[in-house]
Amino acid sequence: MFKFRLQRILELREQAEQAKARELAVAQDVAEAARRDRDALAQLHASSRAEVAAAHHAEPRIGHLRQLGLVLNALDQRLERAGEQVRVAEDSVVGAQQVLSDASRDRRVLDRLKVRHTEQFRAEEAHRDRVGMDEIALARFSRNAEARAAEDASIRGRPDSAAPKTPRNHGSNS
Repeated sequence: MFKFRLQRILELREQAEQAKARELAVAQDVAEAARRDRDALAQLHASSRAEVAAAHHAEPRIGHLRQLGLVLNALDQRLERAGEQVRVAEDSVVGAQQVLSDASRDRRVLDRLKVRHTEQFRAEEAHRDRVGMDEIALARFSRNAEARAAEDASIRGRPDSAAPKTPRNHGSNS
């Protein structure tokens, strides 16, 4: 029975690859949440700008305009931070994809090595089987040859009267 010497390492690499895939999924979820937050802030920012524009066309009060300006500045800062969080999260996704790719490559290397060793084991096993069958056939042939030789010797050792008669042609060679 074939036993791959590096099977435990292969299993550990498979587990590592699965862990990296889970990390990638988490990173993608975090990036998606960051994008949703940024988009929600961008939408709030756009509606606040529209409110400021509407306030300028109406009879604006200075306190109201100032308050809207402060809200817009705060939203600008939050939107900027949200954009940075999205960039960091997307960089994390790219890094996690690279780590997963490396882990997958490492596992595939061992998988190919295992396949190669398995094929080599099967070829050696087939060769051993052929050698064994050849030895059996040779032994059988030798036994049969010895038996025929013994039979021929026993036939030759009989007196002529007991020997089987074969027609002889004493005349011409035709």
